Amino acid sequence: MARFVSIDIGNDAVKGFLGDLTNRIYIPNVIANVQNREIVEMEKNSLNALHVEITSSALKSKNGSFAVGKLASKYPNNDELTPDQDKADSDQPVIMLLTTLAYDAVEQFPEEDGVIEATYYLSTGLPLDETKQGKAKDFKKKLKNSQHEVKFLKTPSLEGKIVRIKFEQVLVNTEGFAAFVDLTTNNDGSTKNEELLGKTILINDIGGLSTDSAIITDEAEVDNEYSNGIKRGVSTYLDTIIRKVYSKYKYSIKSRRTLVEIITNEQPEEQYHIWVNGTRVSIKDIIDEELSILAKEEYKLIKDMWRNVPDIRLAYQTGGGSLVLKPYLTKLNQADKNYPLRFVSEDDSVWMIARAYFKILLMYANSKGITTQNTTLTKA
Repeated sequence: MARFVSIDIGNDAVKGFLGDLTNRIYIPNVIANVQNREIVEMEKNSLNALHVEITSSALKSKNGSFAVGKLASKYPNNDELTPDQDKADSDQPVIMLLTTLAYDAVEQFPEEDGVIEATYYLSTGLPLDETKQGKAKDFKKKLKNSQHEVKFLKTPSLEGKIVRIKFEQVLVNTEGFAAFVDLTTNNDGSTKNEELLGKTILINDIGGLSTDSAIITDEAEVDNEYSNGIKRGVSTYLDTIIRKVYSKYKYSIKSRRTLVEIITNEQPEEQYHIWVNGTRVSIKDIIDEELSILAKEEYKLIKDMWRNVPDIRLAYQTGGGSLVLKPYLTKLNQADKNYPLRFVSEDDSVWMIARAYFKILLMYANSKGITTQNTTLTKA
C-alpha cells in the first residue's frame, strides 16, 4: 500500500499534507550538519528534535547526519537556502523532504526486521523559473529512481528507527499555477470562486528566495510568454534585518522564521519588538527600511506584468512573503496605480500551495482510476 502526500518545500519551511487534507505538518527549512549531539535530557516533542542520518543516491553527498528544522535553528552553523541555489539542484530540499516523510512513515507503516518500508505517491513542486528551464523532469527522476534511507539518531521516541522510502509516483508542479488551483478548487475537487474563471489573473507568489509571477489566461492556462519567475524574495532582506539587529543591539535572532514571527506577532505590544537584557526594544525602523526596498521591487514587477498584459483583471499576492509585505505593497499601490490587488489570509499564505498539490494528486488519482481510502491508495 502507498500513502498520499503533498509537500511544499518552501524556502522558509516544509509544509505538507499527509494522507488527507486534515493532517498537516510544518517543519522550518533549516538543517545543520550534526554527527552527534550532547543532551542533558531528551526533548519532549520529536518534531522539535529531528536528528537523522540520511543515505540517498539523490544527494550529492550520498550520506550525512543532520539536525533538521527547529533543532537545526539552535546550531550556529545551520544552513538556510540562499538565492544562488536552485531548489531542483540543492541537497537541502531533498533532506527536508525525506526527513518529513520518515517522520510520517514511523506512524503509518509497519516495522519488519528493524526496518520500516514506506511507499508514497508524492505531489510537490518547483518555482516557475526552474520549471521553465526544464528541471522538473530531472527532479522527479532523482526522487523516483533513487534509494532513500533515513535513520533517526538522537530524536525522542524515534531513536534507532530506520525508514526506507520509495515513490510509486512523483508529480512535480509549478508553484505559481498551484496557487490558482487552490483558489478555484474546493477540497473535494468541485469549483469555487467561479468569478475567477474565464478571466486573466496574475498570481504573484512571493516566497523566501523567489517570486513566481504566473499569468493565468482566461482558458485557465499559464501564459508561457509573460509569466516569469525571479530570484528575489523576502529571505535576503530578512537576513539583512537579522544582521543589522545584531550590529545595533548585539541580539541574535536565531532564524528567518523567528524574525517573521516577530514581524507578524498578533499581540501589538510584541510585534516588531525584541527583548534585550530584559528590556523591550522596537526594531520596526530596521524592518521598515529593508521591507520597503523589497516592496518597491515587487511593485515594479506587478506594474511590468500589467504593462505587458493589460487585460489582467486581478492580482493575487500569495506566499509567506506576501504576509510581511502586505502593508508596504498596499501603501505603494494606493499612492500609485491602485491596482485591484488581493491578499490571501495568513493561513492560506502558508498552506495554499501544499493544499493545491494535494488536490492535484487527487485529480491525478481520479484520472488514473486510483481510488483513495483514508490514508492509503489502492488500484481500482
